[in-house]
Amino acid sequence: MIINIKDVVTLNDGNEYVVVSKTIYDNKTYYYLVDINDNTNLMFCKEDSDPSKKELIEVEDKELVKTLLPLFVNELGDIEDYLNN
Repeated sequence: MIINIKDVVTLNDGNEYVVVSKTIYDNKTYYYLVDINDNTNLMFCKEDSDPSKKELIEVEDKELVKTLLPLFVNELGDIEDYLNN
């Protein structure tokens, strides 16, 4: 599955989210998503381990999210030039 920054994805809750950042941690790809219609609705997801499913799974482990947040922020700094173009 190839999902990039600024892509829009629709999750099982029926909402559309923009990909704000993505990072790789422990050999898994994680995504920081923001609801297009409600920017207070944030979602942290990972790719399903079965690539044939092509699904994103919500990360519910708060400790994992705390670990991922600095990684997402770091990735945001790396894509600043990309977003400005």
